[in-house]
Amino acid sequence: MIILRYLTKEVLNAVLGVTLILLLILLSDQLVRFLSYAAAGKLSANILLQLMGFEIPYLLALLLPLGLYLGIIMAYGRLYADNEMLVIQGSGFSPRRLLNLTALLGAIAAIFVAILMLWMNPLIANKKAQLMAHSLSPDNILETLIPGRFQVSGDRVIYVESISRKHNIAKNVFIAEQKKSDTNAWSVVSAREGYLTKIPNAAENYMVATDGFRYEGVPGENAFTIIQFKKYQVRIPTTLPVTQRIEQEAIPSAQLLREYERSANAAELQWRISMPLSAFLLVLLAVPLSYVRPRQGRFLHFFPAILLYIIYINLLFVARDWVTQKMVPSYIGMWWVHLVMLVLVIVLLRRQLNGKYL
Repeated sequence: MIILRYLTKEVLNAVLGVTLILLLILLSDQLVRFLSYAAAGKLSANILLQLMGFEIPYLLALLLPLGLYLGIIMAYGRLYADNEMLVIQGSGFSPRRLLNLTALLGAIAAIFVAILMLWMNPLIANKKAQLMAHSLSPDNILETLIPGRFQVSGDRVIYVESISRKHNIAKNVFIAEQKKSDTNAWSVVSAREGYLTKIPNAAENYMVATDGFRYEGVPGENAFTIIQFKKYQVRIPTTLPVTQRIEQEAIPSAQLLREYERSANAAELQWRISMPLSAFLLVLLAVPLSYVRPRQGRFLHFFPAILLYIIYINLLFVARDWVTQKMVPSYIGMWWVHLVMLVLVIVLLRRQLNGKYL
């Protein structure tokens, strides 16, 4: 029992450390991406924390298999390098018992990843899509503007000097739009104030600019039309960006199963099932790869281990694309990748249990 607790503690410490580091790295990358969207006016800055919170379960489901894989290799590799594993096996804890303990940890992790991928992440993806759609809708366009900065919104360039605390009135508005009838001609609106309005029975929203001028013409030419106005309405298109659609990953797993004949749904469902399968297979693969011979560097097996993981995960991505594009039938789908990995795991484990190491 003492040996069991010791091994479990070593593995969990290594897994948590690796997974946390990987999670922080990817979260930082996501934060930089969201900040760039906010700076470009494609995202409201006041929803960044919520979006980052939505990213954690999805990233955790992707990173936990890798964290388990590397964590077990690190933990067992250190025990082999320090000859502690020889002492543990000499105390009656056989390689088969070590494999059973590791398989149990892998099964628990696979169940957790399955809950995230099949149930929780679709709900979170749906909430995320709705949040971004609300943030990027024409009703909230002023929330995406950063005072004192020129920003591109669709086919327009917008500048505002300041925005009221309630985000309903902008001061000193500048809007430049390229005319669709003539790609060389531009329409520029400069106004003292601007605010959003909704016209009854109209499908689109408008920004009302007050006390300003409208300039139309081709840059570099003298033929300009200048119109002074008290109020001028600028149409705000209701077409939402791609990020506002209910994405494939937001579809509930039960619906994917009902509509499995669609290649995109089959690929998405197989991807969700592949994550817990990969967690279990990678945990088993880590057992033979963690063996370190005496006087051998404890990190030597990291290179083939990482190479195998890269090949495995990239094959899964390729297989998912093949299913989506109907290049392979859905009954073959991504399963052949797991079958190849399972064969490799069985071969390596049998060699280890027979006393033959890499």
